[in-house]
Amino acid sequence: MVKVGLLGGSGVVGQTYQTLIENHPNFDLVFLPDREEIKNVDQATGCELIFSALPSAVAQEVDPLYAEAGFPVFSSASCHRMERDIPLIIPEINAHHFEWIFKQQERRGWKGFIVAKPNCTLQGMILPLFPLHERFGLQGISVTYLQARSGAGRGFTLEDNILPYIEGEEEKSVRETRKILGDEALAISVQSFRVPVPHGHVASVSAQFKKKPTLAEVRELWEAFAPIHYLEEENRPQPALDLQEGMQIAVGRLRSCPLMDIRFVSLSHNLVRGAAGGGILTADYWRKYVRAPASV
Repeated sequence: MVKVGLLGGSGVVGQTYQTLIENHPNFDLVFLPDREEIKNVDQATGCELIFSALPSAVAQEVDPLYAEAGFPVFSSASCHRMERDIPLIIPEINAHHFEWIFKQQERRGWKGFIVAKPNCTLQGMILPLFPLHERFGLQGISVTYLQARSGAGRGFTLEDNILPYIEGEEEKSVRETRKILGDEALAISVQSFRVPVPHGHVASVSAQFKKKPTLAEVRELWEAFAPIHYLEEENRPQPALDLQEGMQIAVGRLRSCPLMDIRFVSLSHNLVRGAAGGGILTADYWRKYVRAPASV
């Protein structure tokens, strides 16, 4: 078992981390500092890696303390995502960006490193599009996100209403998608809404490609891509029915688009695939297949 630490364990994402680590076959949570102790890096001795679910303002100061001390840090904080030497990883898409770790260590003089996890909304859009992008070349994306209440944190309430604005979400989706795919010129239009659903972000996606795919070709590529679970029913996916264990992306309603090439609807679990589960997947992938030379 790999001994791990968790920073920010009291929040919604932190609690999800705790639940998932408890049931994970490879990780053992041995370091869970409270708010007053998070800067006491010496207490993490014995940990092989650190998960950070800290708020961005806190993570900006604290995460580097652990990286400097030699720990691999897998962080959910948005403050790291657009740093040019910090990889922003979805393992099924851009695991080759792990190589940025070495430049990060050289540039910053760290023994450890920071790897960032993308915004929770991206999974439902970018994972279904990735195998299509590899084959046909993405040219433009239009996406509308319907984002669950839990994405706003503990204590947020919303009933019988929809909020047509979530601060920073649309900008994050554009910047982070371009960084992950390595295409700063990719045309992306995003709208984000907060909806009164407990868990699960829905994405309504239209996409245009350099070479137009047939619907049969799209389905064939999705069937061969493990994260995607396609639903045939016209009224799926639904958060109440299709979140399952949270790591797959439920996709449905694939159709031709009169303005672009294709359109579809997807569903991802914002706390699992979009947050804690995605962080654990990234760390597990690094541990198994990359294993940076710095270790505590």
